Amino acid sequence: MKQNYQTIDAAAMALGVPEPVTVAVGEIVADVREGLLAMAVGTGLQVMAAMMDADVTAVCGVKGNDDPARTAVRHGTEKGSVALGGRRMPIERPRMRAVDGSGELSVPSYELFSSTEVLSRMAMTKMLAGISTRGWHNGLEPVGEHVERTATSTSKSAVSRRFVAATETALAELLAARWMSWTWWR
Repeated sequence: MKQNYQTIDAAAMALGVPEPVTVAVGEIVADVREGLLAMAVGTGLQVMAAMMDADVTAVCGVKGNDDPARTAVRHGTEKGSVALGGRRMPIERPRMRAVDGSGELSVPSYELFSSTEVLSRMAMTKMLAGISTRGWHNGLEPVGEHVERTATSTSKSAVSRRFVAATETALAELLAARWMSWTWWR
């Protein structure tokens, strides 16, 4: 069975990364005042949006051109969220539907960025380092005021649920592993 990180790495290789990416400098000027990390986060969110748009364009074709050979059509946007610095950040994600009517198609870059594996790993690492769920906010990186205001999944109970799920998964993997030799304990 493939591990989740293996499928994510394979998905990352299949992403439609646009060659030129234009960043709206005016939108990140406010982030500059909050520090380099906040500016990097603002820029990263713009690049992520460009990557999702490139994925949709690769499947649906250029917006406004009616290509009869396309396999999917654009289907607006929907609320979604991505993992960002130990939080969930709400975003607008693009949608695509298959031309043959078989249903909605996934956007590979959104699937990669919306994975909660990073949040679970971060919860496990911080808990093992001694940061409690009550002190979770103090252990997060400063990513900018806008992200702080809109971020979710940082409550004590959400962090605790992620930690419990991560430890259950780690324990199940440990118990399912084949032991090389049981002679060490006899």
